[in-house]
Amino acid sequence: MKIRSGLFLFAIIVLSGCIPLRAVFYGQPDGKDILRFPHSELKASDNCFEFNADVSNTGRKIKVNDWGSGTPYFVNLDELCNAHKVRSFLVIRNDTLLYEFNRKDIQPNTLHASYSVAKSFTSALIGVAIEEGVITGVRDKVVKYIPELAEIDGAEDLLIEHLLNMTSGIHYNLKTDAVIYYGNDTKKTLKYIEFSSKPGTRQEYLNINIQLLGLILHRATGKTPAEYMNEKLWNPLGMCSDAVWTRDRKGENLTFCCMGATALDYAKFGRLYLNKGNWNGKQIISQKWYDQSIARDTTEGSSFGYNYCWHIGEKEYGDFMADGMYKQHIYVQPGKNIVIVLMADRENLLKAERLRWRNLFQQVVDQL
Repeated sequence: MKIRSGLFLFAIIVLSGCIPLRAVFYGQPDGKDILRFPHSELKASDNCFEFNADVSNTGRKIKVNDWGSGTPYFVNLDELCNAHKVRSFLVIRNDTLLYEFNRKDIQPNTLHASYSVAKSFTSALIGVAIEEGVITGVRDKVVKYIPELAEIDGAEDLLIEHLLNMTSGIHYNLKTDAVIYYGNDTKKTLKYIEFSSKPGTRQEYLNINIQLLGLILHRATGKTPAEYMNEKLWNPLGMCSDAVWTRDRKGENLTFCCMGATALDYAKFGRLYLNKGNWNGKQIISQKWYDQSIARDTTEGSSFGYNYCWHIGEKEYGDFMADGMYKQHIYVQPGKNIVIVLMADRENLLKAERLRWRNLFQQVVDQL
């Protein structure tokens, strides 16, 4: 989730008009929003899946180079986490929890806001809906499901795949981000949509793309994304805790962001993709969808580094991750069967920019 910094300047809010007043009152997105905004509940599974405990103390032996501190020293993972705004940090290999850090005010069952990590969950639900046949495929026209867009120039060329890959060509609009995050009715954004380029010609990261996918899911399945998630992912993956997913007052989930779950339950979603959509012998998402999701595709304006709401890493590592605004990550490295989860709060901009968490995750991988 990326909301332009200007959104939170009062003058811009006033001049723009039609911006929800809640944007002024709450200001910049905050982890508390998952509980103070309306939300749907994701119910814990009756069959809680738990990772194995590590008896070898492997994770405590790992040291990494933390350039975020501005010094070229190696530190252990506890020192790393305490030096940053880390809430929870997990390292899992072969279903064994090698390292777990929870800040002093955090418990294992604490819910963490993960912002754009939700985009990867939404992508998975689109894959399930296609496998079930309620959505024909990624080449479906968006107007098939959202006919309100039919009168807008350019909308006829917009495909589901363009939304997944951020190649919709939709023009960025300040009002759109404000309304879908702070507003009472996210569907009001449909009237603001216009196209600055032909769909399938260039990539631009926009939250509205994934909010449209959520509306497609709702209309295709007859269930809200949260209801569909409960049935198709949350329960089958053995999630141990209840979770939340923000919705507007009309009942539409904010599918571009705004889930709240425990770090361990986020890790199970990583485990699903680590195993190519298979969960303990049951194919939850098809391997075809998995293969499509983490492919490197530069057709129709796409890039090597982003595909189907996943951030694709270096070819050498074969890694990929779900990514949230304040350094929330579900990192997957299939070569060594590793899942790493990071949940963090917003920290000093310079410090945040210095530390490239993907590179740090790769340092961890190199030592396992």
